[in-house]
Amino acid sequence: MAERAGLDGPATGTADVWWACRQDACARHTGLLDKVEQRRWAAYRRDEDRERFLVGCALAKTVLARYTGRPAAGIRFDRTCARCGRPHGKPALTGSDFEHSVAHSGDLIAVAVARAPVGVDVEQLGGHGDPEALARLVFSAAERTALAAADPADRARQFLVTWTRKEAVTKATGDGLRVAFSDVVVAVGAEPPRLVSWPYPQAPQSVSLLDLDAGVGYVAALAVIGPCQAVRARNGSALLAAAALTCGKFLKKCSLLCS
Repeated sequence: MAERAGLDGPATGTADVWWACRQDACARHTGLLDKVEQRRWAAYRRDEDRERFLVGCALAKTVLARYTGRPAAGIRFDRTCARCGRPHGKPALTGSDFEHSVAHSGDLIAVAVARAPVGVDVEQLGGHGDPEALARLVFSAAERTALAAADPADRARQFLVTWTRKEAVTKATGDGLRVAFSDVVVAVGAEPPRLVSWPYPQAPQSVSLLDLDAGVGYVAALAVIGPCQAVRARNGSALLAAAALTCGKFLKKCSLLCS
């Protein structure tokens, strides 16, 4: 079902990636969370984890509100798992042809939106341990061989580039941990991004896989199940700042009505 004309949303065959920072989190953004999201947000013990979660939720809702013409406070996601019916599936906006994916690492948050199944992943460089030991757990034999042939000085980065490509694909499918990471095979590190094979009937060539410029100290990737000829990088921090003002006015109005 197509939405009424949204504001410069991505056209078919394109994707938008909105970037924001953990420090963009604002108490006013909590007014956008539903009850399930409120519980998840409150359950995090560390401030930085709560901030990343809040920014991811608030940015996704603000972006989709912008595209669909709906109020951000009215955006609700259906997280019903197709296999078990529990609310831990890939979030979907009902009544919309926009799909989205959220990723965060360190101080960086990304929200990708497309009119096809989309997945985004971002990882902060450093602090991931021994890349070869991790590769033995989650990489295919071909990926491990290619990683072992890389320059040792660049091996950690190539591991994370490969990881983000694989993660983006699995997030686009919505299967997450239900599919073995080693069964989703991608081009490694320095090679141009490409899905080599996966355990689905569609041809791997039907998936668009792209590396993203996430700035110094980060790597990121985007996957779209279908063609994707262009990706626009958008300023999510500015959008969240404006949303905080709107949330503040909304909460003030509610307080006056309830007083």
